[in-house]
This record gives sequence, C-alpha cells and structure tokens, in this order.
Amino acid sequence: MLKNFFITIIRNISRNKFYSALNMAGLSIGLICTILITLFIRDEFSYDKYNIKHERIYRIGSDFVLNGKQDRIAPSSLPMGPTFKDYFPEVEEYIRFIPSGKQQIKYNDKDFYEEGIAYTDSSLFDIFSYELIKGDPKKVLTEPNSVIINQTLTKKYFGTEDPIGKVILVDDTHKFTVKGIIKDIPSNSHFKFNILFSISTLVERDKEKHFNSLGPEAFWNFSIYTFILLKDNANIANVEKKFPLYYEKYMKEFGNQIGVDFKIVLQKIADIHLKSDLNWDAPTGNIKYIYILFAIALFILTIAGINYMNMATARSSKRAKEVGMHKVVGAQKESIIRLFLLESLTLTFSALIIAIISVELILPLFNLVVNKDLVLSIYETPDVFLFIIAITFILGIVSGSYPAFYLSAFQPAPILKGTRKIRTGNKLLRQILVICQFSVSAIMISGTIIVISQLFFLKNKDMGFNKENIIIAPVLDSSMQVNMNEFKAELKKNLNIEAVATSTFLIGFSNSKTLHLYEDQNKMKEYALNFNVIDFDYINLMKLKLMQGRAFSREIKTDSTTAFIVNQSASQKFNWGVNAIGKKLQFGVSIGEHKDIRKGTVIGVISDFHYQTLSIAIEPLSLFVSESPRHRRMIHIKIKQYKQSETLAYIQKTWNTFSPNHSFNYFFLDDKINTRFKTEERLTLMFIVFSIISILIASMGLFGLSSFMAEQRTKELGVRKILGASTGNIVYLLTREFFKLIIIANIIAIPIAYWALNIWLQDFPYRIYIHAWIFILTLIISLIIGLFTVSWQSYKAAEADPAKAIKYE
Repeated sequence: MLKNFFITIIRNISRNKFYSALNMAGLSIGLICTILITLFIRDEFSYDKYNIKHERIYRIGSDFVLNGKQDRIAPSSLPMGPTFKDYFPEVEEYIRFIPSGKQQIKYNDKDFYEEGIAYTDSSLFDIFSYELIKGDPKKVLTEPNSVIINQTLTKKYFGTEDPIGKVILVDDTHKFTVKGIIKDIPSNSHFKFNILFSISTLVERDKEKHFNSLGPEAFWNFSIYTFILLKDNANIANVEKKFPLYYEKYMKEFGNQIGVDFKIVLQKIADIHLKSDLNWDAPTGNIKYIYILFAIALFILTIAGINYMNMATARSSKRAKEVGMHKVVGAQKESIIRLFLLESLTLTFSALIIAIISVELILPLFNLVVNKDLVLSIYETPDVFLFIIAITFILGIVSGSYPAFYLSAFQPAPILKGTRKIRTGNKLLRQILVICQFSVSAIMISGTIIVISQLFFLKNKDMGFNKENIIIAPVLDSSMQVNMNEFKAELKKNLNIEAVATSTFLIGFSNSKTLHLYEDQNKMKEYALNFNVIDFDYINLMKLKLMQGRAFSREIKTDSTTAFIVNQSASQKFNWGVNAIGKKLQFGVSIGEHKDIRKGTVIGVISDFHYQTLSIAIEPLSLFVSESPRHRRMIHIKIKQYKQSETLAYIQKTWNTFSPNHSFNYFFLDDKINTRFKTEERLTLMFIVFSIISILIASMGLFGLSSFMAEQRTKELGVRKILGASTGNIVYLLTREFFKLIIIANIIAIPIAYWALNIWLQDFPYRIYIHAWIFILTLIISLIIGLFTVSWQSYKAAEADPAKAIKYE
C-alpha cells in the first residue's frame, strides 16, 4: 500500500515538474532561513549557560533615583561582594571584576596593546566553569602580581614556550608573574576577557587601606562588576527581601544625606545578554531582535506553505479524475487524504534535505555576517535537528491539509462522466492566501525601509561636535602625561596638525558621574552630574558651541582651579536659564575620607552634544580644566585630510621621542563612533536579506499561480483575441485581479507594520518618525514586484496563437 502511494506521488511530481520545482524551491528557501534563524536564536539564548552553576549565579546591579532622575547601571561598589557574603546566609561566594581598559603588555621583544583586561578575586573557578589548562585553580589568583592569560595570548607572546612562571611587564611599570593559562572564553559569554590580574595586587598597592574600606564613599562608588553564587536551594527573593536592612546598615546614612532612593538589581547571569536594561553594561543582545527574527522565520514559512496550498487548490481540476479513479477502485476518503498528506510531506522533507545541505554551504558566510561561530551538527545541535524536523512535519501537514480534504470530497461518478464542472479550487481562499502572502511581504518591505532609515539617521546624526580627521591615542605613560605640554608644542610644529588637546574621558563613549553642588536660589543643592576633565584646547578642537559666556583661557589663572563650563541640559536642569554665568558649582562632596572637591563658578554654557552613546539621551554635564597629569588620559590630534600617512609618521616619530617605552596606539574618532552601530548594521543586513527572500518566495508562488491561471484560461483568451482583444487588453485582464489583491494586502499591512515598528523604535532615544511615504513606497515596490511577476506569463498568454488556443483542452 505504502509502495503504491509513493509510486503515485513520484509519478505526479514528475508529471508536473514546473509546479513541483516551484513548490520545492519555495519550501527549501523557507527552511534554509528557518534553520539559520533557529541557530542564531539558539546561540543567543545559550549565553552564559555553559557555567554549570549558572542557575545560582547573579550579578549585583544598582538602581537609584537622585533629583528625580533614575539611573539603572550594571556596576556595583567594591565592598558589596564581601559584605553580601557576610550579611546574607544565602550567599555562598562572590567575585568582583575591575575592568582595566587597554594596557600595554611586554614580554622580551614583544610589545602589544591589549583589551579585555580586569582584576578579579581568587574565587573565579569556584563560581564560573572556565577551563584552566595550566595552573592550580585554588592558587593562580591568590598572590599579588599574579596573572592568568588565555590561549590566544599565550601563543601570541610565548609561542611554544611554557609561560608558567614567566614575567610580563604591564604599562612598562608593573611586573606580573604568569600563574595560569585559561582556555579562551566561549563566544556565548556576555563578559569576555583575555587577561586577569589578581585583585590582591590592588590591595598591596593601596598602602592607605582604602581598597577594603567599608566607609560610605566606598559603597557609593559604582565602578566594578560583582557576581554572587547562591547556596544550593537558596532563594534570591530572600536576598531582595532582606536588602533594606543591609542598606540601612551600610548605605542609608549617606543616602539620606543626598536624598537618593536606592534599590538593588539582582540579575541571573543567563538573563543578562538578552534581558539586561542596565547602562554601563558589557555589550549585550536584545530580546526584541529575537522576537523580530522569530517573526521573520514564521512569516517566511507561512509564505512557503501558502504557495503550496495555492498551487494545490488551483490545480484541483487536473487531479479530479485521479481522485475519481481512486474512489472507483475502492479507495476510501481517508486513504485519499493520507495520499495527499503523504505527497505534501514527501515534498517538504525533500526540501528539508536540500535545505540542510544548503545551510552547510551558507553557514560560513552567515557566521561572518552575524559575527558568530554557529554550527549545524546532529551531535552538537541535536535540539535544532529535532526542532526543524518537527517544523517540517507541521509545515507538510498544514500545507497539504486543505488540498487533501478538498480533493478527497469529490464524488467519482459526476467527475468521470464529465457532468460536473470542476472548479479550480476555492477562489476566495486563494485570494485570501495571496493577500496574506503580500501582507507579510509588505510588512517586511516597510520594516526594511524603517531599519535602514533609522541606521542612516543614527550614523549621520549631528553629534554636536567635530569628529572628522581626529586621531585619539590613550596616554598610558606617566612620563608622557607629565610632559604633555611639551609634546603638544612639538606636534603643533607640523603644519598638517591643526590642534591638539587632552581629556580624561573619550567623547561619544564614556563619562563618569559624581555628586556636585549647584546654586539654587542662594543655597547649594546636590546633583549627580556627569563630568569630563579637559585642557584649554579641547573646546576649540572639538568645535563645541558656546551659548553663553566664554571658553577656558590660559591667560586667566583661576580657570584651571575654579572655573566650570556646563552644557545646556545642566543649565536647564538647574533653572539657570540665561543667567548661568557666575553661578556657583562644586565638584564632589566630603564623604568620609573622600576629599576630592573643587569649588568654583560657571564661566560658560555650551550647546548640548552627545558625549555619551546615542543610546542615552543627553544629560547634564560639567567640564573643567585641570593641569594634573593624571587627567591626561586621552590625547586628541586634529589633522588635515591630505597627507595623512606623512602626518601619522611624524606623530609616531614624535611620540617615540617622548614615550620610547610605550608604542603609539591610536584610532580615528569617526571610525570608533561608527563601530557602535555594528549590531544595528548586522540586523539591517539580516532584515534586507530575509525581506528579499520572503518577497522572492511570494513572487514564486504568484508566478506559478498566474502561470496556471493563464493556462486555465487559454481557450477564453484565444476567443478574445479572435474577437479583437489587443495584447494590452489581455495583459490587463490577467493582472488586474492580482493588483487588487496586492493593494488590499498593503492596506492590511500598514497598521500592523506601523504598530510593530513603533515598538522597535521605542528603544532609541533618538529616532526617525514613521511617515506616510514609507507605506506609499512599500505599495509601489509591491506593485512593481507583482507586475514583473505576473506580466511575463500574461504577455506570453496574450501573444499565443489564438487558433491553437481555442483547440486547447
């Protein structure tokens, strides 16, 4: 019986090669996209789950409201880890990571600047499931000046040499002994590092014992990442419930002093990558993008399934006699249903085999686009195989169900006698299915336009400062920091160098926030204000616009000790308006042992500029000048556009003169800013590709359907031509119905697309607005696609010989 079924199925497929090939292609492409998206989503959900204890690992974050503004940040304070372990019986262990930024690493004649560096506690291997290739996990990070490095850097610095016990030089100042080699951190980790120094190193360097301070200033300095490991069967809700008592013991006194409302944020480590909404976090994913990709996969499969249903119902008249013969020889309705469902499953599983082979070929390129290391393997990803087999089975059943039940209902006698006219399936159903297809395609088209427009808007948004032809170089050499004025003077001798300036933080990326006191109706109020420490040339180099007052001047001695410049947001926040000049401002407050205070007045107000990333709305900011060498962390060199290679060579030579032990490590500011859009660029590219694919599959279905409709009306078209109908009349006759359906599909798609895209755009503080022209353009594109898809078959039918057409059976 089963053998006969398969013979019938193969015979039917071979007899209708064109339509079978269209169906197979549509299903294969749909399954390829589904497999790729499934692999991507699986990887996104797998972040940090390689840790055996991931269900018990939580990160401590901070949520506080000060002066009516809420800040939710990933860092916590230094004492929280050890005090959590002491205070909460639920906490088994803690670990802290103190990021160290880019640093120069030397070993013999090898000298590189490395990123992914942090100081951490010795409990690393008690909490995380990192693989230590060499070294004792209980001892590698216990002693001061100990370091562990990953495999990649081990090969880079030591080659085949055993690194254990070797000494590396950090920033030409500090010596560290290699105590362990760690396997490279898995790619599905939200926090990645290359080098880890022992935190006891910082304890030893801190001669005044500030590092282990439990004073209020220590608890309110949020700059590190802290993780806790709960005991077995412990409940994180108990920790959250008891936190107010912890807050009262350690933090409340100073919190009340500044009027802050503080809450703890405890995030399960496996939730951080996709669900974290905290600022100052490691680069993370976005759960909304997962929803979008899942919807795209569903859309594409739906379109492919609709193609099959449309073609099967449209060709029902061709198979009516086949059904009649089956019934005459004794086949039951259930048997015919099984035959058609088995035919559908045969096509879909054949398409699956083609899809799996295609994915293996496409995967390296896909990995390049999404910056991942995805694999499709029955051993490594058995869950993906089970999922796509289930999806293929459902697709086959759903796609074949309507044709199966529709065709199996035919009565054999009228069909075989020819007394019953067989309709080519349910016309209304086919119209609904075509509308569904092109509604999805319209949503994808408008979505692609919006995503591209938003990315273009962000990349070309006026940042409020000059970013072109500016070289940034981190200054890690203390001797260079001391001799910065001489270095700047030497650089300015080159006519291709327009300006040189320094700052503490990198514009467009980082900043720091500390408590300020500002004048409000002859009294001072507290406000946690972002700040940057700059030099006299910074405002001019960055082309920041003065709205009130003046810039810093070397001619006025007090400018380096008491002068402040604020941005418009600060002036508005403090209700200074046009009277900001001369207002009192104080950087820092006296907290315990913390005495870093600067009192002064506002000398200028600058126009708002994006000193942080575009994902954060512009906040109040203060700028002040300091001659202290420790604030000269970033040097900015504005060069002319031409002769850049010669200018860079001159800067390199001058740098080597002033800092012979630290190589010149630089980047262009505009390039650095553009790297922030990598996630959006990848999403945009994926959206474009999958949109094109969804449109292609829908067009394939429309092409097949129009071809079959033209074939069905061959005799009618022949008669029309004999009666004088022109080619244009016939093309219009065959295409107008499809055009109506495409217009209806776009009308349905507009509110859905508008709603969904508005939700996506809510993540951006700076965003485009969805205008009507986007949907008008979508309609035009849809109609053009429909025209090219349908008109060729219509033209062929219109140009056919009418004499042959009227003889067509």
